[in-house]
Amino acid sequence: MEHGRSVSTASLGSLTDVLTSGVLNGPDLPPIEFSQKEDFGSLAQCNMIGSCNADPSGRMCISIATCRVPINTTDWDRLLRFGLVQLDKICDNDYSLVYFHHGYDKLNKPSWKWLVTCYRSFDRKFKKNIKAFYIVHPSTKLKMVFRFMKPLVSIRASSKIVYCQRLSDLAQHVMLDRLDIPSEVKVHDKNLRARSVDNMTNTTGLANCGGKFDQGLSDIHAFSQPGYMRVFGGTLLDTDEVPQVISDCIDLLSLDKNITEEGLFRRCGNATELKAIKECYNTGQSIDLDNYCPHTIAAALKTYLRELSIPLLTFEAYPTISSWNEFTAETQLLLSKKLLESIPPVHYCCVRALMLFLNKVVSSSSQNLMTSQNLSIVIGPNLTWSRHTITTLADINNINSFTQYLIDNPVLFERETNNHVSGGAPTASVTS
Repeated sequence: MEHGRSVSTASLGSLTDVLTSGVLNGPDLPPIEFSQKEDFGSLAQCNMIGSCNADPSGRMCISIATCRVPINTTDWDRLLRFGLVQLDKICDNDYSLVYFHHGYDKLNKPSWKWLVTCYRSFDRKFKKNIKAFYIVHPSTKLKMVFRFMKPLVSIRASSKIVYCQRLSDLAQHVMLDRLDIPSEVKVHDKNLRARSVDNMTNTTGLANCGGKFDQGLSDIHAFSQPGYMRVFGGTLLDTDEVPQVISDCIDLLSLDKNITEEGLFRRCGNATELKAIKECYNTGQSIDLDNYCPHTIAAALKTYLRELSIPLLTFEAYPTISSWNEFTAETQLLLSKKLLESIPPVHYCCVRALMLFLNKVVSSSSQNLMTSQNLSIVIGPNLTWSRHTITTLADINNINSFTQYLIDNPVLFERETNNHVSGGAPTASVTS
């Protein structure tokens, strides 16, 4: 239901009947079982569910758009299985969920019992690792639904819900330019902002007050204070040296006390400490990273990579990397060497330093529990993205596979194997 429509007391009554009948915890509505092998056909093409690295804290971000749910859907259980399959691919690690409510109407409205089935189908794995649930353009009715269900869910789960009345509110939490926002949602948001401006003009007579609503959302994260050097959110300088942020983080995390930390790069750091680290680098202040926990330092490294204006593996390499699993082992070897030769020297130096370090992290996996596959899942999406298109779940799987390939094959970065260093043709063999 959209803003401005009346709330149906009949529909709320049916919800109350469901919630008070005991089915939420009874056997009448068992959780939906799902399989990664199921073919979802057209559902996979409607872009209803997307994923990206838009969360500033380094978590994967999953988006769900109601307006893209197929009209007159009848097989809601199949739709739920599709959603669970997508979430199952990333929910082993911390993630955020963005739900665009605009477009919810009678043509694609499920029953209340089905919504309860959804709740029961999200087992502990899904619920534990979701760290934030952003609801964009919530209707009055939706808020009432959550209010009814509040006694049935834990306080911790309820605290993760964040209502975003406008996209500008969402921009306080995620990077909108990385998020797949449906055009219908953007138009709806623009109309809401226009109505807000009209209301303010009519009630206060401030004809020029609408300017702040028309500011580009991409400016939300811009540095406006004097003295900022844009270390975070800037570009790599034209040099062969690894930037101080990367070298400082790698040096500290390489210490025995840190590299063996369980869940290194997977667990989130302290948000307040992360903000302080960014502030110090952006203002040129001295900083001792040894005063921070290793998870915050790891989060700072991921954040720096994710906020680069040009990704570490460059925009030009994205088409190859996002198709990585389609190539044979022999072709992957040739392409990886060619790709490493083609990126700018400073990008290569950073990739080399990062991958050799991550290989060391893997060597301590018996203690930190971070294998090359685990690391690729949390690091890969921060290394490359498309300049023009939204990264899909399939793209991310390919990016993660490429990242794991680099981590598992430090021989690619040996002095005699890369033209960036030796000028000769790379000849080393690698592990497929």
